Amino acid sequence: MSVNPGIAKTSVAEFIGRGIKLGISLGWFALDSGGSALCRLLGKKKTGTAVVLYYHGVPDSYRGEFEAQMLLVSRLARPLALGDLNDLPEGTHSAAVTFDDALSSVVENAVPVLERLGIPATIFVVTESLGTIPEWGKTYYAPDERVMSEEQLRNLPSLISVGSHSLTHPDLAAVNEETAAREIRGSREELERRLQRPVTLFGFPYGSLDSVAVRHCREAGYQRVFTTVPAMIRGDANEFVIGRVAADPWDWRVEFRLKVLGAYCWTRHITAAKHALRHFFSTARSSSSESATLATRPLR
Repeated sequence: MSVNPGIAKTSVAEFIGRGIKLGISLGWFALDSGGSALCRLLGKKKTGTAVVLYYHGVPDSYRGEFEAQMLLVSRLARPLALGDLNDLPEGTHSAAVTFDDALSSVVENAVPVLERLGIPATIFVVTESLGTIPEWGKTYYAPDERVMSEEQLRNLPSLISVGSHSLTHPDLAAVNEETAAREIRGSREELERRLQRPVTLFGFPYGSLDSVAVRHCREAGYQRVFTTVPAMIRGDANEFVIGRVAADPWDWRVEFRLKVLGAYCWTRHITAAKHALRHFFSTARSSSSESATLATRPLR
């Protein structure tokens, strides 16, 4: 995600980087379109494809932009729920919409638009943060942004499904195994207790995961889990871990159009490298801290 322009101005470096990504994505889309055209000429059927978009907040001032984006989704793709990712008919392109952190601005500004247009979506909830200020997002959320209340959660329309986003929004690849297991399993159990219905989807906070976290998700009974590494889904999506493409209401129109069509999925390599580096340095800091503690501990 990018920082809300209303919170912080885009730097020259960020603007240039965004422009470079756009240029590469245009080239990627041209190559993919050429390949699709060749398949049609050869009489080959194109495998069904899909992308999963993920948002965070939808501020009041961007409600109109979000609606325009959803209209574009309806024109460029077949909107579908996450539970329907196994159904991608040949020759079609689909898009699913998700929201991380369960912010109140999504309930107020996004859900009414989705209801009016008949577009299903999934909201990933940080279970123990309902009704509070999202402490993990102070650098990029508006000061008045809050996590939705339990009442708002219970009153979501049937078109909107709910998934878990952990208990407290930690980096699950950086915490110990016991904490990761508690965050993963406990959040599902708590959500199911509050909603009185099954919760089978999980979104990794920060998109950060490792094999241990994935294993605990399987053991906790989730049917599918989602990260923030962009991915184009092709054919029958039987994978347990599914990648998603970042979207914001303030995306440039051509930028968002290319995201819906899957042209930004090449950035998965950059995103994966960033996660790997963050995990490496987080582990290194933890090891350094443990070593310092042992070094200062008195001998017995």
